Amino acid sequence: MRMVRTRLAYAFYVLLMLAAARRPALRAQSAEFDGKRVLDVQFQPAVQPLETGDLNAMLPLKKGQPLRMADVRASIERLFATGRYADIQVDAEPDQDGVLIRFITKNSWFIGDVSIRGNVPIPPTRGQLENATRLDLGQPFTEAGVEQAITNQQRLLESDGFYRNHIQQRFDEDNRFQQMNIVFTIAPGPRASLSQPLLVGNLQMDPQRVLRATKFRRWIVHTWKPVTDTRVREGIERVRTLYLKENRLEAKVSLESMQYHEESNRATPTLRIDAGPRIDVRSVGVKLSEKKLQRYVPVFEEHTVDPDLLAEGERNLRDYFQSQGYFEATVQFKEQRVSNEESAIEYLVTTGTRHRLAKIAIAGNRYFDTASIRERMFLQPATFLQFPHGRYSAAMLDRDEASIVNLYQSNGFRDVKVTHRVQDDYGGKSGDIAVVLTIGEGPQYLVGSLEVGGIERLDKAAIMAKLTSIPEEPYSEFNVAVDRDTILAEYFDRGFPNATFEWSSKPSAKPHRMDLRFTIVEGTEQFVRQVVTSGLTITRPALVDRIITLKPGDPLSLTRITDIQRRLYDLGVFARVDTAIQDPEGETSRKYVLYSLEEAHRYSMAIGIGAELGRIGGCETCYDAPAGATGFSPRVSYDITRNDLWGVGHSITLRTRASTLDQLGLLNYSWPRFRSSDNLNISFTAQFEHSRDVRTFNFKREEGSVQLSQRFSKSVTLLYRYTYRLVAISDLKITPFLIPQLSQPVRVGIASTNLVHDRRDNPLDPHRGIYDTVDLGLADRAFGSQRDFGRFLARNATYYPLGKRLVLARSTEFGDIYAFHYAGDVLDAVPLPERFFGGGNTTDRGFPDEQAGPRDTSTGFPLGGTALFFNQVELRFPLVGENIGGVLFHDMGNVYSSLGNLSFRTSQRNLQDFDYMVHAVGFGVRYQTPVGPVRLDLAYSINPPYFYGFNGTQQELINAGVDPCAPPAPLCSVQNVSHFQFFVSIGQTF
Repeated sequence: MRMVRTRLAYAFYVLLMLAAARRPALRAQSAEFDGKRVLDVQFQPAVQPLETGDLNAMLPLKKGQPLRMADVRASIERLFATGRYADIQVDAEPDQDGVLIRFITKNSWFIGDVSIRGNVPIPPTRGQLENATRLDLGQPFTEAGVEQAITNQQRLLESDGFYRNHIQQRFDEDNRFQQMNIVFTIAPGPRASLSQPLLVGNLQMDPQRVLRATKFRRWIVHTWKPVTDTRVREGIERVRTLYLKENRLEAKVSLESMQYHEESNRATPTLRIDAGPRIDVRSVGVKLSEKKLQRYVPVFEEHTVDPDLLAEGERNLRDYFQSQGYFEATVQFKEQRVSNEESAIEYLVTTGTRHRLAKIAIAGNRYFDTASIRERMFLQPATFLQFPHGRYSAAMLDRDEASIVNLYQSNGFRDVKVTHRVQDDYGGKSGDIAVVLTIGEGPQYLVGSLEVGGIERLDKAAIMAKLTSIPEEPYSEFNVAVDRDTILAEYFDRGFPNATFEWSSKPSAKPHRMDLRFTIVEGTEQFVRQVVTSGLTITRPALVDRIITLKPGDPLSLTRITDIQRRLYDLGVFARVDTAIQDPEGETSRKYVLYSLEEAHRYSMAIGIGAELGRIGGCETCYDAPAGATGFSPRVSYDITRNDLWGVGHSITLRTRASTLDQLGLLNYSWPRFRSSDNLNISFTAQFEHSRDVRTFNFKREEGSVQLSQRFSKSVTLLYRYTYRLVAISDLKITPFLIPQLSQPVRVGIASTNLVHDRRDNPLDPHRGIYDTVDLGLADRAFGSQRDFGRFLARNATYYPLGKRLVLARSTEFGDIYAFHYAGDVLDAVPLPERFFGGGNTTDRGFPDEQAGPRDTSTGFPLGGTALFFNQVELRFPLVGENIGGVLFHDMGNVYSSLGNLSFRTSQRNLQDFDYMVHAVGFGVRYQTPVGPVRLDLAYSINPPYFYGFNGTQQELINAGVDPCAPPAPLCSVQNVSHFQFFVSIGQTF
């Protein structure tokens, strides 16, 4: 039998047809194959990037069917459309009464992990070098793209002074997933230094001033600094600022070139400078500081003068004056011609009479109440301190009108109109005005009917239940947009990335009704072929596999893909997590999902410096300040963490703190996701602390603990903890005969459970919500404790918004320590360090920190108690502008000797009675910062405790005997906690 083999590239039969007129032999050969039965369709190599089922489903060329040229052409086109092939060739081989078809393919490659190797000093960072490649995960790989990536990296290195850099690339082919992992090894060479810049152009200034402004040269040793992109840009900006100070607003300063001298490894920047004319920007009619002009006139920031920027400055200045109460202010700008390199821009300001926005009235609203409208408005009537003249301008008024219109239109009022009227001399008071907004609501349009077409592969009823544009509900384009996002989100989550949404509307038969039609084109459903991870070196794959819940065959859900990315970041072991779909444009239904991971540094450090200021004073041997004295304590901390221990996401942290009051060392081992659960975390802690409590005693504590935390929901967490500690006390400032009893080292083993319920809207500065904590502990001999007692401490805080501007916050705290298996006084049965100490900026601001409760009857120093009750109420309100708020507060409570002695009495029976309720009122200021409000509280204690205080030395106290304050007692006097207290800290009180 005669065998004939013909190999043609890409479109075998297409080329065969084009050549038929000129090549009769090929035409005859084609005629020989055409119509013959296809005996088999084979692929070479046998392992293809597409699965066998997908190949058979997509190819129109089928085994057993007649061979058609159109089928061959369509098969090749569909294979190329998948994006998985770089080249396709076809073999046709006759065999008996049919023909064998063989596709010879060459796979495409896609970008996988891109990494940087080599010791490159910062700057640039590795992240900057990776970004400079512009090689995106999952995109097609090309050699031209790699060459451009190297060029981009070289430019970045040269901009940071590495002119002698050398870059090598290495390709690691992953044939299984058609991924090309690329490693760039960079040898940066030495960093070049700057040399004296060349100044060209029209300087109009002493060149030495310009050179000094660049700060390219060290000011002491006069050597040139190394080249970095940031240093050069900052130098140019400083030169530009220098010209700006000379009122040369149009000065242009640019880096024309950077000439590298290889022999000296120096780079000479050439700065091109065009000084431009001096332009004097000033106000006429009212005096404005240069700082305010620079703030409101954008020519200073843009370094150019054009009519648009000047007009913007005109509007900004008008809005500023109107916001200051000059509601009739007008501003116009006037330019003067350049003369002798001088020019002027004058803003002519006419302020008019100063007004006060006394009232904002809203009329005509029936569908929305006034409060709902007002909370969307920027206009504010005059208030004491915060807005003494109100907040008003024409631009604000226009914005508020547009906001009201949008509110009504989104609820079906298509014809709504909002007008305003300004009433002068409101209430008969000259200068006061009222703004009256009149709303013409018009008819409300409702949805007459809704027809949804195109939903075939999802649950139509479930989607319809989530829509807002349903019959007899308000009709608006806003609601349609919400429904569009809802429907497409469902499709995207179910693996339909190309789903589209179209809608149309028409008037219904009923008045003020609109019939809606939604049309969805679902597109092709896509699935996960496999999840591919790369970049793991230390981290064990099993840790990542537990997080990646996407499995082969799952819908290609973009929501789940990004959620997994977030959870991988939450592990705390990755500095970067990139995710992508490999070849997203390829026409295949099964896609690879890629995660490229970059592990974070294994060690992290933190250094902190701070101080404590308040009534912390005293000293280890001083007895003359039992109620505390104003003091200052500097503090420094150093923490180091080893991350991703054993490659399983565990960490170990050493925390240290040192101050004049306290020295702390803490070693913590953290085991997150205990037993593969996202809701379980366990930690082991060893701690040593030496604390100098300047009021009553010093102590040394050695402690070990284990804690398991379990999160039941977003707002509820339960903590299980066992703690074993040894506490040694020294330098007690109390009656000498009590020292032997209270200064004995005590071992305490305590098992406890803590419930946290947090539903605050913002933990740093809550405005609504609730926060509860309940702590229940048991110290018993079974746990290795020398003392037996139970401990209960609960706190409840609530936050209520009062209108738009006020917040009423309340916190109540209650605790009790119940001792058992003891003889004598319950207070003596509880070790001194285990007692409750309270008072201060988080409990009762009528006391200095830790100064509440029972006191030693001889020295006046606090001894702590076994019960406590505190209640705090705050009214929080805006004070000045947007960032400064005020607080009026009332605190009440105390630490009590026992639960049975808890009393709400407000008066002290005698100098030995401390079991009564102390009240304090005060005022506080809060300044908003990114880390929470900085607060200052000034408190006045209405009924502070009085007590006997010893005024002598420690030796005099010892010589005085058992009762040093018994008559005659020249070294004892009646003292009291000061009526006035102050506190400075960060964060709200509770």
